[in-house]
Amino acid sequence: MDDASSRRLWGLKSLIHDGVERGANLVEKHHRAAAEKPFRVLESIAPIAAPTKIVHIFHDAVLTVTYGSIRTINRFVGFVRPRD
Repeated sequence: MDDASSRRLWGLKSLIHDGVERGANLVEKHHRAAAEKPFRVLESIAPIAAPTKIVHIFHDAVLTVTYGSIRTINRFVGFVRPRD
C-alpha cells in the first residue's frame, strides 16, 4: 500500500473513531434524558417511590457502564496500529 492510501485509510479510521465517540456521548445523553421523565413521575408516587429510585439508580449505573465500555473499547481500537 502506498503512503497516500495509507494516510487515507488512517484518516477514515480516525473519522469512524471520532464518530463512535461522539455518537456514544450523544446517544447516552438522550437515553438518560428520555428515561428521566418517567422516573420522575414514578418517583412522585409514594407507594412505589423507594423501589423506583433504586431502579433509577441501577438504570443510570447500567447506562454509565454500557456507554463507558463502548468509549473504552473505541479508544483502545484507536491506539491499535497495524504492523508494516
